[in-house]
Amino acid sequence: MLEALNIDAALGGKPVLQNASLRAQAGQLTVIVGPNGSGKTTLLRAITGDLAHSGTVRLNAQDTRKLPAWALAELRAVLPQASQLAFPFTVHEVVRFGLVGATALRADAAQLPGRALERVGLAGYGGRYFQELSGGEQARAQLARVLLQVWQPVVDGVPRWLFLDEPVAALDIGHQLQVMALAREFARAGGGVVAVMHDLNLTAMFADQITLMLDGQVLAQGSVHDVLTDAHLSRAYGCALRVSALPRAQQVFILPQATEIA
Repeated sequence: MLEALNIDAALGGKPVLQNASLRAQAGQLTVIVGPNGSGKTTLLRAITGDLAHSGTVRLNAQDTRKLPAWALAELRAVLPQASQLAFPFTVHEVVRFGLVGATALRADAAQLPGRALERVGLAGYGGRYFQELSGGEQARAQLARVLLQVWQPVVDGVPRWLFLDEPVAALDIGHQLQVMALAREFARAGGGVVAVMHDLNLTAMFADQITLMLDGQVLAQGSVHDVLTDAHLSRAYGCALRVSALPRAQQVFILPQATEIA
C-alpha cells in the first residue's frame, strides 16, 4: 500500500500543497486528476521524493525517507513529464538504464531491453539515437525504461510500483490506449500504479481509484463513480460538466456543457 499523509509542499516559496493525503493499493491503477495548477504533479513529486515536503510517505509500510536510494530504485520506477538527454544515447542505451538490481542479474537480462521496447510498440528501434525519435516515440522509450526497472510487478511477495506523470500527453489515441493498457496490466499482475492524468475519459476507462485535486488539496477520492460526478467536476474545473454513461457497459464519460466560465 502507498500512504501519503498530510503532505505540504511549496515551490519558489509559494505553498502548493496543503495537507494533501493519498492512499493507493497494489493491484490497482490510481489516477490523480484536476485542473492545471491544482497540485497533481507536485503531489507526485513529493511522493517520489523529488520535492521537499512535510508529512509522511509510506510505501509497502516503509517510510520512504528511511530507504536508501538503491532500495527505492528496486521498489518503484518514476516516469516524469519530460526527460532531457545531453548526450547522443541510442534508444537501447536509454532503456537499459532501467536494468538495475536483481533484474540485471537475470539470465535473460540482455534480452529485456528489447522486450520492453516491444511492449511499448518500439520493436527494432534500439539502434536509433534517442534524439532522432518523435516526441511520442521518446515518451514510449522512456516508458520502456521504467517498465524495465520494475519488470516483475511482484518480487518475493512484495509489490513494486510505477509512478507516471502524464504518460499519454504526447501520444496519439492508439498509443494512449496501449500505454493505459500496460499500466492496467502491471496493476492486475499485483503491482501498484499511480498516474497523473488530464484526460477524464481515459481515466474513467482505466482507473480503479481516482484522487481529484483542487488548489493544492484533495477534493474527492474514491472509485470512478464516487469521484467523477457532475458536482465534483464542475467545482474543480470551473465549468458545467455532465457525467453520462453508455447504456451497454455503464462506462461513464464527461462532456463539457455550453456555459460561461465561472
